[in-house]
This record gives sequence, C-alpha cells and structure tokens, in this order.
Amino acid sequence: MEQTRKFTWKELIVVASMLFGMYFGASNLTFPVQIGQQSGSAFISSIIGFIITGTILPLLGVAAIAITRTHGVFELAQPIGKTYALIFTVILYIAIGPAFATPRTATVPFEFGIATHVSAASAPFWLLIYSACFFTAVIFLSLNRHKVVDYVGRYLNPAFIIMVVILIAVAIFKPMGTTAGQAVTGAWRSGSTTNGIIQGYQTMDALASVEFGIVVITAIKALGVKKESTVAHLTVKAGIIAASAMAVIYTGLAYIGATSLGHFKIAADGGIALGQITQFFFGNAGVYILAIMATITCLTTAVGVTTSFATAFSGLFPKFGYKTYVIAVSIISFGVSNFGFATIIAIAMPFLMFIYPLCITLILLSLASPLFHRARVVYICTTIFTIVPALIDGLNAGPAFIAKSAFVQALTGFESKYVPFFAQGFAWLVPAIIGFVIGIGVYEVKSVRVGKTVSETE
Repeated sequence: MEQTRKFTWKELIVVASMLFGMYFGASNLTFPVQIGQQSGSAFISSIIGFIITGTILPLLGVAAIAITRTHGVFELAQPIGKTYALIFTVILYIAIGPAFATPRTATVPFEFGIATHVSAASAPFWLLIYSACFFTAVIFLSLNRHKVVDYVGRYLNPAFIIMVVILIAVAIFKPMGTTAGQAVTGAWRSGSTTNGIIQGYQTMDALASVEFGIVVITAIKALGVKKESTVAHLTVKAGIIAASAMAVIYTGLAYIGATSLGHFKIAADGGIALGQITQFFFGNAGVYILAIMATITCLTTAVGVTTSFATAFSGLFPKFGYKTYVIAVSIISFGVSNFGFATIIAIAMPFLMFIYPLCITLILLSLASPLFHRARVVYICTTIFTIVPALIDGLNAGPAFIAKSAFVQALTGFESKYVPFFAQGFAWLVPAIIGFVIGIGVYEVKSVRVGKTVSETE
C-alpha cells in the first residue's frame, strides 16, 4: 500500500522555487528587457508571445511528465520508437547540457560583472578563471543532489527573486519614461506576438521541462509523498506557481526595457540594457548587484540541468555513474563557455529552430495521449510531418554558407510559396496538424476494425 502524506504549502513553495530557479537562467533575465526595448509601445503583445514559449510551454512539459507518469524524455518519446527516443533524448540533453545552455550560464554573469572591468586582451584569461570557479561550484552542488531543494529552493533562488523584485519595484515607482509612443522596431512591427514566441525559444525552457519534471517528482517523493496521483497533482501545482512567477517577472522586465527608452537608446543586447538600467537606479553599486543577481540565477540553472543530465544518462548508459556524468558535463561546459556568449548563441539558434517543433509536438501529444490510448501511429505520423519543415527552418537559420546554399534556397523557396507561416518561423505547424489528423484517422479505422473483429468472434 502506497504511503500517503499531507504536503504542506511551505514545502510546495520550496519545490516551486526550486523549479523556478532551475528554469530562470541567463536568457530569462536578459531577453525580456531586450524585447521591451525593441518592441517599445508593443511590449505587452510581444511579452505575451515570449510567455507562451518561455512559460506556458515549459509548464505543459512538466505536466506531460507528471500526467503520463514517465521518468523523463526517453519514456515520453518511446511511442515514436525506441531508437528515435534514444537519439532525441541524447541530442536534447547534450544541447541543454554541455553544448549550449550550461556553458551560457557562466558566460552571461561574467559579461555582466567582470568583462566591463577588464581589458579586452585580458578578458579571456578572466573568463577562464571565473568559469573554473563557477563550474567547481556546480560540481559541488550537483554531487549533493538530495540537497538541491535546500540549496536552490531555500537559499539561492529567494535571494535572486528579492533582487529582481526590488529592481522592478523601483522602476515602476520611479519610471524612466512612459511606454506610450515608444518606437516599435524591426520584426516587432509586423508580428510582435509571433516574434515573441520565437524569442522564447532562446530560453530553452520547454526543452528543459522534460528534464526538470523528473527532478521535481524526485524531490516531492523525497519529502515523503509516494502515491503517484498525488505526486502528479503536486508537480503540476508547483509548475503553475513557478510559471506564474516567471510570467510576472518577464512582464516587469519587459516594462523596464520599454520605459528605459526615455533615457537610453536601444542596446545591442539585453545584458547591456540591464546593466545600464541597473546603474541608472543604483549607481556604480548597481553593476555589482547585477553581477550577483546573474551569478545566482545562472548557478541555479546550471545545477538543475547538470543533475537532470547526470540522472538521465546514468540510467540510459549505466556503465558510468551519476558522479562521473556530473564531473564530465561540468568539465565540457567549462571548455565550451570559454568560446564566449555570442558564439554560443549564434550556434544554438539553428538547432532551436529544428528541435523546438519536435519538442512542442511531443509535449502536446503526451498531454493528449489518453484520447487515443498513446497509439504509436498518431505519434509517428505527427513527428514525420513535423521533422521535415523543422529541419528546413533550422537550415534557414544557420550560417550564411548553409542558409544561402543553392540546395537550402530551393527548399526555403518552396516552403515560402506553399507552406503557411513560413515567414513567421512556423512552417512546421500546418504539416504537424495534418500529420496528427492522419494519425488519428488511421487510429480510428484500426479501432473500428478491431472492434468489428471482436464482435464477429463473440
């Protein structure tokens, strides 16, 4: 008989805080500010788009893990096929781990707090030192994974939230300007919401959600809750609390960015803008506050991703243990981080345009799976129809030598003529829906045939 235990609100808040801390990283802090500056008076519709992929979709990812009672992305993707599930899982974890997201957690706080105080010639040396210290801390926290809730939920994350709330509150009560009449620039003019959705990809939170779900479930079980239905319910509750907090902070940061145009020009990126804004409100001390803020939020994200990676890979490839994977991921992330933030972002974008549609459809299929009894044909048809346009979108977002090649130009030329929403970056959407409808049709036909056969034999 499963043990039942009443879960207190205090414990739920701690778990939600842990989830928030794992999600809220470098891009979560800088991109909303950048969106606010670039979209100006349209910042509300822009941040709504960002919230869709940066908050709502990650919540659905956590819910998918909880509702299907799977133990991670590998089990979630298994209806498509074990080989696909394994490949998808490995690619996803490597990207969220040592390839893109985890190295970025070290480069961003370095640029906020240290790069502006050292010469360009010595910056690589100081990045080497800073990233070595950063990932040493990641190793220490990740090796004590049963204490992740305490370290992240009880201490690190509340400190960060307090800093962000103070900054937003000061900006609201002492605004630098008004959002009314501020210029809407670039792609934000033609589609502020859709562009916000694409920018939300940069958070990588939807990709991480299918990793973090199992961390939350493990944390809840460690606190004494054993009944699966109760664990699922509490996981979704924690996700809603974390997502709501993120949405509020995103909106506040976007507002700060939009109102900052009363004093500043549009910055090259959100990090620079946030640095200028913080210094405006808090003087020279603001730079150090921002550095502490960025270090805390990025460290919590790095710990969350590293523990998820090590847990998953020690299960998939048990030849090596959890501690070995923690150390390996941290060392590789340390090496990649020293290529710099701009290089990591540039390489990541084509991958995100490809992998995000596959992750979105997997999450939605998992949530809807009770309607078709998790039938493989529905998963397979939807994925096949999604993967081709997603791959073309990824190639189109790649470096010029790839995107401008004759082969890719022919593919994108065809898509731009015949596939809806190509210009907005959603060429995969209609094909995915078509694949889903075909899959449901095949499932229904098979169900009727099976039912007919059973009735004939009775």
